[in-house]
This record gives sequence, C-alpha cells and structure tokens, in this order.
Amino acid sequence: MNLLDRILYKWLFRSLANQLLITYLIVITFALAAVSFWALVAIRKESLTDLQNTLEVEAVNLGLEIDNDLELDSPKSRLRIQSAVDRRATRLGVAIVVVDSDGRLLADSSEPRPQENLAKEQEINEALAGVISKSTRSDPESLKNWMYVACPVRSSGTTTGVIRVGVPLTDIERRLKKDLFVFLEIIFATGVVTVLISLWLAKRVNRPLIEMSALAKQISISGDFSAFLPVRRQDEIGELCLSFNQMIGRLREQERVRQEFISNASHELKTPTMAIGSVVEALQAGAAEDPKLRHQFLGSLERLVDRQTSLIQDLLDISKLDSGGETGWQEDVNMAQLVSDSVEQIRPQADKKELAISTQFEASGAQDLVVAGNTSQLQRALINILTNAVKYTPAGGSITIVVRALSSDRLEIRIQDTGSGIDAFDLPHIFDRFYRADKARTRETGGTGLGLAIVREIVARHHGTVEVESTVSRGSTFVILLPLRQRGTEIGTI
Repeated sequence: MNLLDRILYKWLFRSLANQLLITYLIVITFALAAVSFWALVAIRKESLTDLQNTLEVEAVNLGLEIDNDLELDSPKSRLRIQSAVDRRATRLGVAIVVVDSDGRLLADSSEPRPQENLAKEQEINEALAGVISKSTRSDPESLKNWMYVACPVRSSGTTTGVIRVGVPLTDIERRLKKDLFVFLEIIFATGVVTVLISLWLAKRVNRPLIEMSALAKQISISGDFSAFLPVRRQDEIGELCLSFNQMIGRLREQERVRQEFISNASHELKTPTMAIGSVVEALQAGAAEDPKLRHQFLGSLERLVDRQTSLIQDLLDISKLDSGGETGWQEDVNMAQLVSDSVEQIRPQADKKELAISTQFEASGAQDLVVAGNTSQLQRALINILTNAVKYTPAGGSITIVVRALSSDRLEIRIQDTGSGIDAFDLPHIFDRFYRADKARTRETGGTGLGLAIVREIVARHHGTVEVESTVSRGSTFVILLPLRQRGTEIGTI
C-alpha cells in the first residue's frame, strides 16, 4: 500500500463523517446515473416512434398522390412520380424512393441512378408483401444512421408499388447528446450539493460521537466523572448521549461507593488493630504480672481478634458475592430444614437472654418449601438476620419465624422480633454497607455493618427480595421472598 492509498484509507475509515459522505455520494450518483440512462433510452424510443409515425404519414400521403401513376407505368407517369418525390423530399428534408410491384426503382429523391431492383432490401421486401415495414441501419457512404419506413401502395386489393421514406438520425442523436450533457451537468451539480449536505449531516451526526469519544478518553486518563455530554437532540443520537450520561452517573456513584467502602473498611480494620496494639503494650508494661489484669486484657484481646476476624470474613464474603466467584448454586434447598438448623445455631445466645423462639411452617408437604440455590449462603443470610434479632431484643422478648408458600412460585420467610426497632430515618439505609443505625451499640455488640448488606446480596443472587418493617420500641419484621423450586423442572445455574 503506497502513501496515497494509506492517506485515502485513513481519511475514509478513520472518520464516520467521511464514510457517510462517500456513501451518500455513491448512492445518489448511481441513482441519478440509472435515472439518466432510463430517461435517455425513453427519449430515444419516443423520438424514434414519433419519427416513424411522421414518415408513415408522409409515405401514405405520397401514395395517395401517385397511386394512379403507378398503375399507368408510362414515361409521363414516371415523370409525375419523380416530380412529386422531389417536391416532398425537398420540403421535408427526407430521402424518398418509389419502386414498382417488382421492386424496380421508379423514382429517387437523391442522385439519379439507373434502374435497379431494390426488392432485396428488407423493408421494401416486407412492404411488397403488403405490410408497413421499418428498419434502422448505417449508411456506409455518409457514415450516418438512417431510419427507413416503407409503405405499400395498393390499388384494387393489389400492391402496385412501395414508397420508402428515409431520414438520417443525426438530429435525434444530437438531441440525445445534448440531453446527455444536461444529465451529466445535473449529476455533477447534484453531486456537489450532496457533498455539501452530506458534510453538514455528517458533521451534525458525528459531533456528539466525537464529544463522546473525547469524554471517554478523558475519563479513562484522569478518572474524573464530573463532566457530562450536552444533549442537544431528541433522536437516537440524543438518546445515546443521555444513556452515556446515565452511565457516567452510575460510574460516579459506583466510584463513590467504592471509595466509601475502602474508607470504611480501612477504618474498621484500623480500630481493632490499634486496640490490640494498646492491649499488647499494656501487657508488656507489666499488666501481665497481675492475674486479674492479665485475665481482663486477654479477654479484651480475644474479643478484638474475634471482631477483626469477623470483619475480614465479612469483607471476603461480600467481595466474593460482588465478583460472582461463588459456585454451587444449584442445590434443592429445603427451607423448613434450613430454618430449623439456623434457629438451633443461634439458640444458645437466645437462651442466655431468655428469648422465646417459635417457628411456623405453612405448607401442604415438604416439597412445597423447596427453593433452588445454595444451602450455606441462604443459611448465612438467615443467621445474620436472626443474630441481629437476638442482639437487639431485650431479655425476655420473643422471636417468631414463619415460613410459608404464598403461591405456587413464591416462598415467604418472615422473621419478627420484639426488639428496640429501627428509626424511620435509618430504614432506607440499613442494607447499605457499613451503615449502622445505632453506631455505639453496634460497636459494643461487635457488629461490622456488613451483615445486612450480605443478606441483600445473597437473596438477590437467588432472584429474591428482602424488606424490613420496623417501629421504634416495638420491634422489627424482616421479610424474605424467594422463588420456589418448580416440580419437574431442570435446575439451572443461578
């Protein structure tokens, strides 16, 4: 590929505007060329038809004038025929010949020539048979194209002769050439207008795309999501710009959440780490010599390590859920058994606070409470909610779990406690990561602020929803809705 080819290739394929320009130009040029060709053919055909009709009329009129002389076939009659032929040929600017019934030449408007038989010529031969004939051919002497129309002259039902009228097609060809130049001028002018309009349209269409490309490049280099595209149009390009802006907004929000997540995670990891360091310093400073202080500090150290381990585990779990790295989501999960197992796991903590835990299962059979999913993950979600219920329910309270099939395809798990409840201001945010409705109390109980966020992610991965209803001092109710496993269906990957 030489330099010119590379320049043309770059000019054409590196710009959408240039591609649109070339496309419009080619389409319109081909369309105009096709229309022009069709018009020239139609004009030529119509012109030849009109010319043929004119020649037929002149031949018929001449035949009416000389039909009697053809029958006489005498020297005087031939002179009258020649005179009529010369007069009409001069007036009309055509070539006329008259032959008798045997095809012998009787009169010729061109240069005099000896009598010869013209029956061999196609149009005269057909006219002698009694039909009007037409032919177009080139004259080797004049190098012109001629049209000939031969008409029979009949008398008493018998063909007495043939009149052939010929005319050169020079005028028609000149007219066609003139029309061709006119069409070429129209094509050129239209091409120029097309280029100008195409450039304007291409620039108008390409401008938002150029802005979009520049903004995308700017974002990829700087990571700044503050700029948006101007939306100037209401068509598909405008919708694309609007969607691009919405994508930037989503990316900005995700970046904000990511930074907030990193900040919160760093803070949450830093707090127990510093506390562990303080305890270790106290032990090294001599607290280890006092059995009572040693026991107290070691207990604190154990709680801090447990809290940090729990936080790290929660961070790992939510990272796996975000990345989609979890596998094994294709089990048949019996929710009645899963809820019973989950309750047994948190029962020791509930018994310490003398909490009453009751479970109810509303289904016609065990198969009616089966979902497709991952047993360990669903149990993790339930235990997170039950653990919070135990933490925030005062001694002597109660926790009620109801599991029922709402319909043939939906399962409801309702967990209700008589705890402290959640303020209405905090309700919309309790599933957010690191959000704490009661920060001081949550820190005392060792919460990480990720438990309910993990619940929401797990339930969403199972194509379900989780909601909460709560009143301060009256308790909270968490409602999980999951799709039931349909009988007789294949288990698909979730």
